[in-house]
Amino acid sequence: MNPPEPPAPNNFRYFAIGVLCVAVLLGIYFVRHNAQVDQEREEAAERLALCQHIESVARAALSTKFESPEYCKQLRKRFSGAVAPL
Repeated sequence: MNPPEPPAPNNFRYFAIGVLCVAVLLGIYFVRHNAQVDQEREEAAERLALCQHIESVARAALSTKFESPEYCKQLRKRFSGAVAPL
């Protein structure tokens, strides 16, 4: 009579499950991070559009030379180097 075979170790199974869990958690993290960055980019674009509108209204209303506020200059500089989304 043959002795029963010892059960196969579950180390590989636990390793595979651990890798899968880490991959899922990283995927969730990157999706959330990407959504947050997209939202911040949208809000900054809206602020830039508002700055440009305020500047155009101020230039039309004022007879003297109008200088853009520092905040608008920073937004414009930030977006001048940005690449348009595909």
